[in-house]
Amino acid sequence: MLLDDIERVESDGEVGLFREKDGRYLLKVPHGMSEVNSAEALSLLYRCFVVFRRTQREHEVLTAHDGVEADDKGNERADDGMAFHDALALDELFDRADPRSLLSMCERRGRSVDNPYRRFDRHLHRALFDQRGAAYFESIQQDRRFGQFGKADIVGLYCFLALDFYRGFLKVDPRCAWGSFVVEGEALAQDFRHCYLSAEDSLYCGDALSRQRSLSHLRHLLQSIDRCAAPRDAHYYQLHDALERYLHAGTQSNQDTGLIWGVGKFWAVWESVCLCHGLSEGEGRLEAFQTCDDQHLPLGIADATTLARWQKQRYRIFARNHIKRRPDLVKQEGEVWTVVDFKYYEQATLKRPKWSKNAELAKEERDFLNLEAYGLLLHNHLAKEGLSEHEVWLEMWLPGERESWFEFRGEPAWDPPLRVRTLATTELIKAYADQYQCSTRS
Repeated sequence: MLLDDIERVESDGEVGLFREKDGRYLLKVPHGMSEVNSAEALSLLYRCFVVFRRTQREHEVLTAHDGVEADDKGNERADDGMAFHDALALDELFDRADPRSLLSMCERRGRSVDNPYRRFDRHLHRALFDQRGAAYFESIQQDRRFGQFGKADIVGLYCFLALDFYRGFLKVDPRCAWGSFVVEGEALAQDFRHCYLSAEDSLYCGDALSRQRSLSHLRHLLQSIDRCAAPRDAHYYQLHDALERYLHAGTQSNQDTGLIWGVGKFWAVWESVCLCHGLSEGEGRLEAFQTCDDQHLPLGIADATTLARWQKQRYRIFARNHIKRRPDLVKQEGEVWTVVDFKYYEQATLKRPKWSKNAELAKEERDFLNLEAYGLLLHNHLAKEGLSEHEVWLEMWLPGERESWFEFRGEPAWDPPLRVRTLATTELIKAYADQYQCSTRS
């Protein structure tokens, strides 16, 4: 599988890499990312999903499966439809592998030829004689040889592939994952390249032909290392299996179709992206946030005191009638309060849909009702606090190719007023994915 061969399409739900029944690969991207090439889109989504894994998401609501799953279809849950699929082994190998635990495999032992004294007569011309005429040898000149491959080479292969992955694919500093090991890792990767590869070998740099040639050569090297490496232990088997899955990703049988890497539903990731974007706007930032749904907030952005304040405000303003409502974001700028609802729709609904074809409330209509309830509860809270002169606004944030605003108009008019804001998806995901480098290992 080459990134150049992957077709891109926008998706309403599932986002990630798909395999079609005819063997083709399809990269489903969020709305607003159709113009991003496959390599950049997959790199952004990888970092985005790793950051989302580290949020404070509630596992009762969202199901996350870490590592490589043997049965992708088993990852789906009918109740929420949110699941990670990692058939490409990307997350297990590069985001979770601890390279220091592999250094024990770097010892290389030489193997000499058979006992040279077995054919003593062949070495008499080099013998010395003592006073009694007994022959002896001060040293025996022989060739000392090493096995062409050993367990140390699989560590070098891992280091080479990891550096190629971080720098060539993710475009990040490998120190964000390796920490202080980066100096040793680079030395091991350079030694491996010097012995077995050319300066141009890479899975992500160069033209398609050179990348395919590098992939074939690296597969052959892994096979050769596995044939010669001995003795083997649990560390060796763990690393070998992960490298094999990584180098052979995309070679599954035609029965393995559907989502092979990505998320089953993108809405939760989009909410996390929007929340981080909201935190980065305005001068007050955290101080301007009155409350929010912080379960999708990446770790380390807000301290315990801030999280406690948000939770207290959320309960005071929006907990009513046996329902603990969780608005996506409520912020205050002076006397203006804004309730923001993050929605992953392809485009805004310009007219309230009311009922669906099955005589049930449409999903969009339920979203409007929830947003109205947030506005009314906030109005009620401000009135009780003697802040009736304060204004309340409602906003919906949607994905798109570029940023735009429009006010939702209707008869009778919206009160509080409703504005729909379209955000530039690619720019928001880039900023969100940059947090991938914040988890530096010591």
